[in-house]
Amino acid sequence: MDWALFVILQVIFQPSLSVLFTVEAERPTYTSEFGGDVVMGCRFQPKPSNPQADLKVSWRWLGSTSPWEVYQMNNGKEHSASPEYQGRVRLLTEQLNEGWAKLQVSRLRINDSGVYQCLVQTGEGADYKAITLSVIAPYKTLTKRIVKAAEGDKVLLTCQSEGYPESPVVWQDGRLQSLKSNTTTVSTPEQLFKVTSQIHVNSSDKDNYTCHFLNGGQSATFHIPDEIPVPQVKNDALIVVLSIGLIMVVIIVAVLMYRRRKGSNTPSTRNLLVDGRGGPVSAVACSQTDKENEEERTIFNEERIEENLGAILKAHYSDVSFSTEVRHHSGSFDVEELPHRLQNNEGQAMKPQALLPEAGEILLLQGPPGSGKTTVAHILVSSWVEGPAHSLANVLDLSILRLLLYIDCSAAKGDLFQEVVTQLSLMEKTSTEDELRTLLTRSSDTLLLLDGYREGNQFFDESLKRFLCERGGCRVLVVTCPEHCPTLKETIGTRGVLKLQTQTVKY
Repeated sequence: MDWALFVILQVIFQPSLSVLFTVEAERPTYTSEFGGDVVMGCRFQPKPSNPQADLKVSWRWLGSTSPWEVYQMNNGKEHSASPEYQGRVRLLTEQLNEGWAKLQVSRLRINDSGVYQCLVQTGEGADYKAITLSVIAPYKTLTKRIVKAAEGDKVLLTCQSEGYPESPVVWQDGRLQSLKSNTTTVSTPEQLFKVTSQIHVNSSDKDNYTCHFLNGGQSATFHIPDEIPVPQVKNDALIVVLSIGLIMVVIIVAVLMYRRRKGSNTPSTRNLLVDGRGGPVSAVACSQTDKENEEERTIFNEERIEENLGAILKAHYSDVSFSTEVRHHSGSFDVEELPHRLQNNEGQAMKPQALLPEAGEILLLQGPPGSGKTTVAHILVSSWVEGPAHSLANVLDLSILRLLLYIDCSAAKGDLFQEVVTQLSLMEKTSTEDELRTLLTRSSDTLLLLDGYREGNQFFDESLKRFLCERGGCRVLVVTCPEHCPTLKETIGTRGVLKLQTQTVKY
């Protein structure tokens, strides 16, 4: 018979014990945010004389069908929890002597909400109490979009956000008059609600329109017509051909007028545009040539920018401050042990070359604190800078890389591209963020090296997520501690995980 059921029967059929031994909830209800932590507690009296040998604690989640075992400790021995909670729960054992059975649940999910049962049994008796947990996700980040209709004078205003529980959306104009909207809701894989609300307004209106998410109090205001985007003309083939044709007509008319003024007897201008064999060149052929020349100029410019940026980065990494930091981390690091300490997720030894991702690949290098992860990241940087002269050049070849961008995530304050520009001192040496993003996503000879990454910085996490979705051929290596980025690890999968074992002590 399950011991928890035994406890319940004991409470029912032995009232004399339940009077002596009691369990009280610290609070009947708890409310915590999605992705955060919560500590739920129940107090038991009298305290056991020996909590390690005469105490049983069980926390259960009471579902609609059958309860889940969240945590169980039997005389000092912990028992495995339900798969839904593994790695996310722990009992604050240091407070057992004070008569507290407190359970901490981390990385809260929406489906963690519900009623939990705290059961405690000692030699004095047994008792239990029910506690309710509500997990919410406030609508903090709000996205707004303006799209002009293809025809007519209308524009579509859109507000979108994610949260839990489902939130109503109210639209108002500048006179605080409520407006009718079209609001839809879909569920995300994290069981959040993605709420999208839209209204149509006239682009000629001079008014402000505000959407309010009632759960969380977030709002966004559209200033019409100031925020309406100016449509860009598409350079499709028809426009190009017509433009070139118009230019040709102007040139021909100008030549005819010039020759007529000079009294020239030059033959018809039909044959002014000819190819190498004396044949006429069509407008379409001219258009195709212009396109090919433009593509060649674009590729040439990107290669020149990439080459200049590579020289700037190597100069930055060779700077005294960065070189001093490398020596500080690598002073006690045994480089010769690296091939023996680097393993894949199955514990098999890997060569240092495995640290270089394939084009478009994301790798995760994990290791406990003090294992030398940052030193390995610095070795990659110095190997790229020094090339064949590096001490590990025979086992680590980074010559294929034209760019290596090293980012210290522990110092990150902005989004990904802000940190690239700031940390690598590119503020006055590169053009716009869009050009930098284009350069990284198009290049398969670039390595983005994120050292000390830990999920939790909202701006950095969201910008990294967007970049990984559009990274193209860019190679990405993330250096982190275990359990610091569970979402990214789940996205990559176990095949993309490398492990760095702690250094072997030599006697």
